Amino acid sequence: MRINSRAWPYRFEEVPWTEIAARFHETAAAHPEFSHLADIADSVLACEGEHRLAGLTSMHDLVVAARPLPNEPPVPVVVVRSPSSGEVGAGGVYLEHRSATGHDDRIFRPSAEAVPLFWRFMIEKFGVAPANRQQN
Repeated sequence: MRINSRAWPYRFEEVPWTEIAARFHETAAAHPEFSHLADIADSVLACEGEHRLAGLTSMHDLVVAARPLPNEPPVPVVVVRSPSSGEVGAGGVYLEHRSATGHDDRIFRPSAEAVPLFWRFMIEKFGVAPANRQQN
């Protein structure tokens, strides 16, 4: 039986969360509609999530996987779509869980809900909660 997986089809080449945060802060300085992506990266760092979550950026989207990373794809991921992705405009956040089993999940909400929504997905999809529960 073939599974229609939309999980990350490549080796997951993670980027340090400090670099991800710096990139999104730089982008948000010029384009404030990206601020929620910087807030998510800051939250990962504040909650010691970098030890349990790996991240990278694909164009302007944030792609997150749970540690330990599999050696080979497909890699289950949560993608936080940027305002320039064509999936969501300014003022919204769109999260998409891409599972290896094909049981994907996606949700759209106002960008003000980005950080709590991100942690909800990390808990539900990867079993990773923030170290400091007050961050969500």
